[in-house]
Amino acid sequence: MRWLIRTITRKAKGTIAHSDESVTADSLNLGRSPGQDVFLSDLRVALEHARIESLKGNRFRIESLISAGVRVDGKLQQAAGAGVGSRIEIGHHLIRIIKPPAGYDAAIEISESEAANEPNVSKFSDRPFSLGKTWLSKRGPAWGFFLLFLGVGLALPVAGYFVPGLQEKLRASPLPSDNQWESGTLQAAHHFFGEDCSTCHTEAFRMVKDEACVACHATTAAHADPEYFALPELAEERCASCHKDHNGLDGLVRQDQRLCSDCHADLDATSNGLTTLANADDFTANHPQFKVELAAWGADGEFMPRRESLSSDLLSEDSNLKFPHDVHVAAEGINAPDGKQVLDCGDCHQAEPGGGKMLPVKYETMCADCHTLGFDAQAPDRQVPHGKVAEVLFMLEEYYANRALEGGYEDVTAPAVVRQRRRVGSIQRLSQTERAAALAWARSKSRRVGEDLFEGQACSVCHRVTRSGEGDTLAWQVSPVRVAGVWFPKAEFTHGSHTTMTCESCHDARESAFSDDVLIPGIDNCRACHGGEDNSRKVASTCVSCHNYHIYDEVIMASGNAE
Repeated sequence: MRWLIRTITRKAKGTIAHSDESVTADSLNLGRSPGQDVFLSDLRVALEHARIESLKGNRFRIESLISAGVRVDGKLQQAAGAGVGSRIEIGHHLIRIIKPPAGYDAAIEISESEAANEPNVSKFSDRPFSLGKTWLSKRGPAWGFFLLFLGVGLALPVAGYFVPGLQEKLRASPLPSDNQWESGTLQAAHHFFGEDCSTCHTEAFRMVKDEACVACHATTAAHADPEYFALPELAEERCASCHKDHNGLDGLVRQDQRLCSDCHADLDATSNGLTTLANADDFTANHPQFKVELAAWGADGEFMPRRESLSSDLLSEDSNLKFPHDVHVAAEGINAPDGKQVLDCGDCHQAEPGGGKMLPVKYETMCADCHTLGFDAQAPDRQVPHGKVAEVLFMLEEYYANRALEGGYEDVTAPAVVRQRRRVGSIQRLSQTERAAALAWARSKSRRVGEDLFEGQACSVCHRVTRSGEGDTLAWQVSPVRVAGVWFPKAEFTHGSHTTMTCESCHDARESAFSDDVLIPGIDNCRACHGGEDNSRKVASTCVSCHNYHIYDEVIMASGNAE
């Protein structure tokens, strides 16, 4: 079946033109889709809007392909019959079925409806639709806001700075003052500055200079010796590169890992191979084993602590103290003067206030209950002092001299003048010979008791004791005791923040039989809970979580200017 599709076009001067198109099909599809037989360029027309089907006897069937329907001869319908002369309205298009010319089986004529040619009159048509058609031009409001902010945000606060007394008035009034320039609350340590911004900002509208920081922090330790480590990276940094104030409770120090990793990830390059430190840039991925500071002694007995890796074969502590942890924390307890006593770690190791370090273990409060220093069965309450050897020997000689002169000391090896009981005040009746014999016994007795104390039942149990001299010159030397105290001088650890854990979680004291065992846990123990900055499954720990930046005590900020 051959269709004629005639399109009527109205020209600008009112003339009319038409164009014909021939289509061979049983029916015509009408719509906005390019694949339609009749293309209708109107947004109100669906992509596949309607269909015209030719029937017998010059009859046609109009079918709407959308639910909105199609208007046929003035009626909106989903389907309708039609003949020559029928009018179909779709959008602004008017489609008429006309008598087909010779050579065609059917024909339609497409033109614009009368409504399409009517002017679009709307209540909004006379309103401006661009900023340029209003009194609100771009330039005018821009200048207005510029002048407003210039005056409120800059001119008035600046006037307060230069005009004496005006600043205080502005701050007390609702008018803008330099308070609006503050970027946030000062860090707590800087609150005493009050509102005197010039303490740090020595020049108006200039960033804080390092000299202003060093004016107060002159004795703060530097990071490294600038003469030994010529690190241009440090010299180029400002104090404010790491310390950001006006952050309130967020702190003054940068916490991000890059604060350290930029240099410590490749120390050979950044220090020109001068440092012995290992590279580190993430606690989980790249951090060396911990190093601890151990007690050690020089050839002359001077204290010379050494640093040793916790993975080293040389790891042992030479504290000069004999102490088995396993005996003292045994589950069945230890033999104490009053019977079995079960001890735990806290009986001897107590954190200092704040939990930063542990308090020293003292004999008088931690050991004396069990390790008594009695020396004479006839005076069970008497004890020698836990102190210097000379003091112990002096006390023994004095004690036994008094007992010898007073008499009545029950010792079968003592001379009769010592064993003989005397009345109070009768010492003056002793002859020179008797007095000399009594004092000679006292000196001998004190030496024997001293020997027993230092080498037998008391001192040598816990201390390293060395004998020197013989006879009247007999003496002993007790090696000084000193433990590490601070195991990590290059890092910080607080027991206070680890109170949720047991001591055994980190210190395997129950398996330690020797005092030279180092019971400090290695890095793997810490990595069980702590991870690097980006670790989301553990406690995210950056470098400054454990390390301080200002650590080089031999150079201070004022003299070294290491940064």
